Amino acid sequence: MTHREAPFINVTLVPKEKAALTESQQRITRSHAARSAHARVRHRRMIEYQAQKRGRRDIRETVMGSYPGLPGRALSGVSTLLSADRRDPFLSFARGLNPIEQFLFDHYINVVIPLMRCNESAIFFAQRMIRLWVPTAITESSLLDIILLAACRHLSIAYRQRSQEQQRIFQQLTFQYKSQSLQALRHAISAEMPMLTDSTVAKAIMLAYDELYVRDAKMLKHHVDAAVEMVTLKGGPQTLGLDGLMEHFLLNLITKTRGDLELSVRTPWEE
Repeated sequence: MTHREAPFINVTLVPKEKAALTESQQRITRSHAARSAHARVRHRRMIEYQAQKRGRRDIRETVMGSYPGLPGRALSGVSTLLSADRRDPFLSFARGLNPIEQFLFDHYINVVIPLMRCNESAIFFAQRMIRLWVPTAITESSLLDIILLAACRHLSIAYRQRSQEQQRIFQQLTFQYKSQSLQALRHAISAEMPMLTDSTVAKAIMLAYDELYVRDAKMLKHHVDAAVEMVTLKGGPQTLGLDGLMEHFLLNLITKTRGDLELSVRTPWEE
């Protein structure tokens, strides 16, 4: 077969044809870039989804390992996976938190605190809580337990109409943190009497708020009277710290105890 050279045809494009070709090339380039970007996004989302599934499984395993008495499937409807910016990257807490405790702390900050008022505007009170109370509480393990107790208490009630299994988880955690907090309070009183620290007074006040939340009049009366006695030994509410926040805690607690549950509370500093 005779070898034939392919003919070379020189084509000269007029300006309009050049512009049309350039425009077409640009469209093709943009379309290809869009498809590539979309593929990268889908790939990244798939990786994130798989990591999230692994993370949730690891959290359930960690929680079940920490609390073996809890039903394994009970966390299936509770998302406890937090992004890195909502955890404690600098290990500033008095103790390391397991994944469920990280979730509880986050719930306390973002849900429980905004629901509090203590006879102040919600926003102003939340700012004081975040600025004064939370940084103090996370530096002591027993005060941290009280924060986790408040989160569990709120969640156990929130899940009452949604899931009995999940409610049972938070009820059991509530019992655990309540027991630890009561034990810490008894130990602190025994070790510090008669020079009680603000931390010990705060434990008594916050445990009283827990009883107020569940309307346990008998235990509320017991904790309020104990808190009043402690504050009297310290010289009155004005001696409490946190820039007046603890005094506000106490006086609001006494007002609610007298008003909401109609219980008698004797305050020696007013006599």
